[in-house]
Amino acid sequence: PESTMNCGNDLLVDFPTSRRQGQIFTVESTPSISTSEEQTNIPLSPSPPVKKKVKFSEVADMTHVDFPSSSELRQRWYTADDKTRFKRILARDVRRMISIVSSTPGECLSTEVLEACVGIEIFLSRDLAQRTREKRARHMIGVLNESGRQRRSERSDDERLSRISEKTSRWARDRAFELAVGYWELFREME
Repeated sequence: PESTMNCGNDLLVDFPTSRRQGQIFTVESTPSISTSEEQTNIPLSPSPPVKKKVKFSEVADMTHVDFPSSSELRQRWYTADDKTRFKRILARDVRRMISIVSSTPGECLSTEVLEACVGIEIFLSRDLAQRTREKRARHMIGVLNESGRQRRSERSDDERLSRISEKTSRWARDRAFELAVGYWELFREME
């Protein structure tokens, strides 16, 4: 439909909607296979290579955009007052959700209440909020310590820094996964 074709007209790069002949590159890749059959329940057998085609357009329309003025930047970004207001709204929402959740049996919570909790889960428990702050601090300290060590040794190792960051933030990915599964199961049961 025409409405979907006009989405993104405010983009800095306007990609033509008509097809143009360009160069075609063929890339061969093999899908990654897990090394643990128990994790995936899929037998480990070689897969045939998957051919992917990437096509680059010869023409792209670009629009020059001047750097915004100071007043335009102030209009586009949150002010200190905006941030303070957001914090007050968050605190109000957390207090309201704590009151509702603590006074309602779990099986009686409505979909609306559960949806209102999405994203503020860590604030619903002081203990969980404190542990989350500590884990975030340890993550930052770990990444900054490694970055400082590399700077002092004058050796940059992006892969090592990435592995440390991944290791020290694993808890956040695990928590996000568990929350997603939990919400999915709750909403599925409510249907």
